Amino acid sequence: MNKKIVLSALGIVALSTSMAFGLTAPKGGVVGSIHDMNIYTGTTPDSQGRVCAFCHTPHHAATEGNDYLPLWSHTLPNTSYVPYYSATIDSTVDPSTMMEGPSKLCMSCHDGAIAVDTHYATTGTKKLDTDTFGTAAIAQTASLSNDHPIGFVFDQADGGVANGPVTGNPADNTPSAVGKDNWIRQKAATYIDNTSLKIQDRLYAGSQGPIMTCATCHDVHNKKNVDDPTKTNYLLLSPNTDSKLCLTCHIK
Repeated sequence: MNKKIVLSALGIVALSTSMAFGLTAPKGGVVGSIHDMNIYTGTTPDSQGRVCAFCHTPHHAATEGNDYLPLWSHTLPNTSYVPYYSATIDSTVDPSTMMEGPSKLCMSCHDGAIAVDTHYATTGTKKLDTDTFGTAAIAQTASLSNDHPIGFVFDQADGGVANGPVTGNPADNTPSAVGKDNWIRQKAATYIDNTSLKIQDRLYAGSQGPIMTCATCHDVHNKKNVDDPTKTNYLLLSPNTDSKLCLTCHIK
């Protein structure tokens, strides 16, 4: 099968696993996955066929631009993003710290400002250019106001919001205290259908405490995720089926 596919306006993460190219299946690894930039028509492939090189380098890695830089080689954004807000949110999201950890690395492609194939001496040309349902430029307008909140301290033990039982339901219907939510599981809860992982394993030790990031839901390297293999592989740590990812945290 021709490994080149079109990086269309549908975006990277919208590609269905039914296309089954390379190792797209959950836990199949990064090579041939939706984060392998070499497989897309319209991108500039790495001159040596490397996959990791689009994000990482063993030498001359970035040393500034974020507090979390795992041998980072991709251009980083310097954008200030608008956080999510609603009248029902109990957590506090500080725009000045919410991009700490891996979330800012994700935005180096997913805000649509920097070409996904930019790496090393290569100035890429392919950008994620649409922010609608099923597409990948989720912060194209520098706004995360219509996306699940990130960057907030997660657990009540750390001064955060999650105050629900690790398993089962709250003991009664006592209203949650201000800034707490009795219907969000505390960080010792395990991911549904991925019980080797706990929520606390996927929080980032930010300046305000352990915070939720993009990596709390997603595994970018396609190794720890457990998406339904018959559905789109969104690199999720619990399946979308029966809303298992949502129900890992939210008691519904």
